[in-house]
Amino acid sequence: MTERDTIARAAVDVIIPVYRPGSWLQACLASVGASVGVETRVVVVDNSEPDDPPVQRPALVGLRWIRPGRNLGFAAATNLGIRLGNAPAVLCLNQDARVAPDFLARLAPLLLGDPTVGSVSGKVLRVSGPIDAPDGLIDTAGLQMSTGRRAIDIGQGARDDGDFDGSREVFGVSAAVALYRRAALEAVTESGQVFDERFFMYKEDVDLAWRLRRGGYRAIVDGSAVAYHGRSVARQDFLPGRFGSIRALIQQERGKPAWARRLAWRNQWLMVVKNERGADVARSALDYVVRELSLLGLGLMIDPVGTVGVRVKLLGELAEALRRRRKAQELALADISDWLP
Repeated sequence: MTERDTIARAAVDVIIPVYRPGSWLQACLASVGASVGVETRVVVVDNSEPDDPPVQRPALVGLRWIRPGRNLGFAAATNLGIRLGNAPAVLCLNQDARVAPDFLARLAPLLLGDPTVGSVSGKVLRVSGPIDAPDGLIDTAGLQMSTGRRAIDIGQGARDDGDFDGSREVFGVSAAVALYRRAALEAVTESGQVFDERFFMYKEDVDLAWRLRRGGYRAIVDGSAVAYHGRSVARQDFLPGRFGSIRALIQQERGKPAWARRLAWRNQWLMVVKNERGADVARSALDYVVRELSLLGLGLMIDPVGTVGVRVKLLGELAEALRRRRKAQELALADISDWLP
């Protein structure tokens, strides 16, 4: 057996956080169970509330089902699952995602064969149902950091016409379907947390991608590894001077639940305060200002109390964000200015 074969057969801890799981989870677990060339150890962290009806747990050899008794959120639930394992590779998987049988076998050698690689993923195609065929469109081919420090999913909405079949380095990968090197996660852990649990959900994977980059780890997407994802909310970028983008921003914000709108805004700024270098701010200052004024004006129109309240609340959270920022500066090993337009 070659060294590559040995690496490919390494164990993978698969962490699937769920909340009131529905019809998607069975297909998700079945896809992991059908994986070839690797040993998988699956942990489902069920965030259902105490008074929610019991869930029929799917049959899967070796499945570990944890129910904390309250909704921990994506970040804390995933951290709990990660702590329960010890495999050198960790697959974070949304319950509305599934992987091709050879997905992990293709990516494990790429991740574990190069100590500078901290995260990998494949070409993730969009699906509309748990067992539906893909609709021919890309869901994500990695994360790209755009102006104003907005993360977007590369290729999202584009036709799967072969442009995303190769292997390329990216800023980071979406935690909907992401394979991480455990040693890299441990190297950038903050206060015992891989994903920042203050985020609860939304943008915690971008924050982690940023920390991995600053820690000197690369992220790779290999289009030969295929996965599928049913996404309810897309990551989009809105640039100043593009009226179509502004209209799209208004439509997107109006379509979000109020709590999600507030949480996404707050997490965006926690992420920026923690990770942004002062030397890089000038290049995106205009985009910061334009987007913030746009979101503020829109928020005051559709949710004035929540818009003001979340901004006041953020002031009380800045001290901890700044503390983590100082610690991150001490641990930073790489200048990633080229990844921050």
